[in-house]
Amino acid sequence: MRNIVMTKVSGGGYPNPKLNKSRRKINTFYQIDKQNGFTLAEVLITLGVIGVVAALTLPALIQTNKNVEVEARLKKVYTVMNQAVLMSEIDNGPKEYWQFSCSTDDNDNVNSDECKQGIEKYFLPYVKTTKSYTFDNSLGFNTVLYFSDGSVLVGKINKSNSQNALDFYFYPNGKNFNPDRFGATGEDGTQSREDCGITFFAFRFAPSQNTEANKFHYKKGFEPYKWNLNDLTTDEMTGSHTYACTKNAKVKVWCTALIQANNWKIPKDYPFKVK
Repeated sequence: MRNIVMTKVSGGGYPNPKLNKSRRKINTFYQIDKQNGFTLAEVLITLGVIGVVAALTLPALIQTNKNVEVEARLKKVYTVMNQAVLMSEIDNGPKEYWQFSCSTDDNDNVNSDECKQGIEKYFLPYVKTTKSYTFDNSLGFNTVLYFSDGSVLVGKINKSNSQNALDFYFYPNGKNFNPDRFGATGEDGTQSREDCGITFFAFRFAPSQNTEANKFHYKKGFEPYKWNLNDLTTDEMTGSHTYACTKNAKVKVWCTALIQANNWKIPKDYPFKVK
């Protein structure tokens, strides 16, 4: 049998072997934890790296998600409105013979009842909206359609409307629509659509106008704005024209056609960040 020699410690009494063994285990645990843990500096450096990576990648991820949302809603409104045209033709005859008029009096006041008739007769009964209303400004008479996904479509009939056409402006995010800014003119008196291709996108309905400038709308339905395009190439839509989809262009109404030509996908070299 093994003899255990107990040595008396100061303060009286003898050390407990079991207690000493427990203390050795605790000390060993803290030594291991200290060796495997992180210092405060290391934690701060790691958090800093994570923050930098997030700052670099998060905006791109947010923009990618926004692009996908805009693409889906552009394609959706294109489908919905063209289905409305087909249904309306059953009741109102071929679209080439539809009439859109918006006359004014000597004081340039529009005939509201006449102006409203076009969209209210040919489109409103055939699309599902959460609400709609009308207003007029210096450009013409406007009908605003709100959809359940939060998007907004504004249909505009020009005063006098000699072209017998409708221009549409689609806001994928309806919160970007401001009637006070809609159709505003610049200091030179020229209509400015600086947000076109960014917060809203232009469409056109002009099936009866058989002219060179309107050749991509003649006998067509609800189409991306292509008036005055010579051809449907990327070079043409991103050229030097004031309608082109470029940062230097003032009107930029061809951006919708550019996206459609890319199978309703925003091109990788698209000049703007959509909102």
